[in-house]
Amino acid sequence: MTNSFEQAIAASVAALGTLTESEVLALLAIPQDPSHGDFSLPCFTLAKLLRKAPKAIAENLATQVVLPPGFAKVVPVNGYLNFYIDRAFLMQQVLGEITTKGTQFGHYPRRGERVVIDYSSPNIGKELAFHHIRSTMIGSSLSRIYHAFGYDVVRINHLGDWGTQFGKLITMYLREGLPTDPASLATLEIKDLNQLYASFSKVAKENPELEDEARAAFTRLENGDPFHRTLWTAFKNATLKELDRLYTQMGVVFDHYTGESFFEPQIPAVLAELESKKLLVSSQEREVVLLDDLDLPPCLIRKSDGSTLYATRDLAAALHRMREYQFAKCLYVVDQGQALHFKQVFATLAKMGYDWSNRLVHIPFGLILHLNEEGKWEKGKTRSGHSSLLRDVLEAAKEKIITTIREKNPDLENADSVATQIAVSALAFNDLKNRRLMDVKFDWDAALSFEGATGPYIQNAHVRLCSIGRKAGYVAEASQVDWSFLTDDHSYELVRILTRKSEKIRQACENDEPAILAQYSLEIAEAAHRFIHHNRVLGTEQERSRLFLVQCTQIVLEDVLQLLGVFPIRAM
Repeated sequence: MTNSFEQAIAASVAALGTLTESEVLALLAIPQDPSHGDFSLPCFTLAKLLRKAPKAIAENLATQVVLPPGFAKVVPVNGYLNFYIDRAFLMQQVLGEITTKGTQFGHYPRRGERVVIDYSSPNIGKELAFHHIRSTMIGSSLSRIYHAFGYDVVRINHLGDWGTQFGKLITMYLREGLPTDPASLATLEIKDLNQLYASFSKVAKENPELEDEARAAFTRLENGDPFHRTLWTAFKNATLKELDRLYTQMGVVFDHYTGESFFEPQIPAVLAELESKKLLVSSQEREVVLLDDLDLPPCLIRKSDGSTLYATRDLAAALHRMREYQFAKCLYVVDQGQALHFKQVFATLAKMGYDWSNRLVHIPFGLILHLNEEGKWEKGKTRSGHSSLLRDVLEAAKEKIITTIREKNPDLENADSVATQIAVSALAFNDLKNRRLMDVKFDWDAALSFEGATGPYIQNAHVRLCSIGRKAGYVAEASQVDWSFLTDDHSYELVRILTRKSEKIRQACENDEPAILAQYSLEIAEAAHRFIHHNRVLGTEQERSRLFLVQCTQIVLEDVLQLLGVFPIRAM
């Protein structure tokens, strides 16, 4: 909606023949002080062209420009041409559009282009650590944002389900004489696999030959040994069962789970192509692709024992994704520690002649930091007494929220479910409110607070809007609104913020930055609280008009929360 006002100003000014529409749009700004108008056109750059003082240019333009529909006045002030929107007109246009489009307000039309997003991507056989929340929630939010921006989105969880670690698991499983019948394998849990890893590490310190056994076991797995494949499948199923539980709890979805093992059959074709294009070079008993011309280390493709690596499988994955999805863009939401790896993979694809390699984008992010006993921020365990497993942190957060709910609203229905949603949202928002390249400082009290820049604070604003609607007992209709009741400063401020939704979605998508929408949700929540504080809704002459604004604000805030992956709960 804001864009349409800008376009209208641009067309009116351009009609005078001094500037083009694009030039006007480049100059237009939104004044920080609302008393200076809704849009301001600085005339200083025109001074040299017109050989007049900016003040005179602004005054002259003010007498000539035809006010577009929806504007109340244009005022020249010290070299600026300030445009003021007709508040009642704005209210009617914006709130009417929100009512018509619902949560799709601000969304973009379908582009007919596809974006593949690779996120979360944990290793099979291990539980999700707390730091996995960054890739999971950033990727999940980006998938929603890209969809809102008009793209078709393919959500992929690229599982680490291949490699020597499975040889270790198999070796330890057999060494401990654990049952291998189908019924026993079906009851395996992720914690059993964690214990096997711990046991292997302990025993291998005293018996180094165990490492050789593990490599041999993985070789048998690679070669398709039925028994080893059965154990591997059981380990994978046990992990996926726990992953599905956590992802469901967090509201995270994927279209495909395609692990590294999926691409193993495609590796020979990748190797053959590299060889045919004379890119594969022997170096220190390894086969690599040289990237010296790009000031990058060689991309390691195959080790001396014939085994392939992450890069080889990522090459196969990228080729498969392009064949399968014909993407306009493919995002890899992986921590910034893997930046060199992705540069090497993308550069190798470019050397293979694939011009679409420039559509592959690494989306890096920083670390999660915890406060240690000395009061310093570091990567490590939480101070809750729990290990830094995601399930433990989620459970601890839920328990803290449950305690608050019992104190403030003991009669709340579905308190357990609501507490889980608040806990998940608090952890997600604590992550997403930060620019993704920043390290995130995790502090229990700050993340779970119902005040300040937190998930619970935003959710509480949404709950408050819903509560007013429930207490009213009816839905206000646009035909019942007296738009003059919504021209006060607090109503106007709130609606102006709502108009920015489309622009915020665009900015978040183009910068791959959910923090832009997280900060926008705070703007909406704060403006909504101010509006409600200064403008009593129920039991007033303006009730239906103000209730209509409350309803529209709730719709917009609900969708922004959903785009972030924050649960828009209605009671807490």
